[in-house]
Amino acid sequence: MEIKPTSFARGVPPEERNGFYGLEQQLIDHAQDAQPIVAIVTYTLDEVVSKALAGETYPVVKAFSIEPLHDEKSIAAAVKLRDAALKERTGVDQLDLPEVDA
Repeated sequence: MEIKPTSFARGVPPEERNGFYGLEQQLIDHAQDAQPIVAIVTYTLDEVVSKALAGETYPVVKAFSIEPLHDEKSIAAAVKLRDAALKERTGVDQLDLPEVDA
């Protein structure tokens, strides 16, 4: 059985675990800023799909909690952790995100 890449379940966590609820007006008001939103996201394994005829299997993860960060200190700390995790996983020093880094 071939193991395929992880798939992501559709949908978002409910209001009590989704920090974007209640931010609608703030997001609309700052739409022209086009700043990336840094958030802490926790996933859980939703299911493992096996397709016998296709000879493949893959995990499906689901967003359990999303908490956008609002202050510069927290955002900087999260970006530092993200970059360190990327380097450990890939050996690459930073993400190539010119639209975010600008």
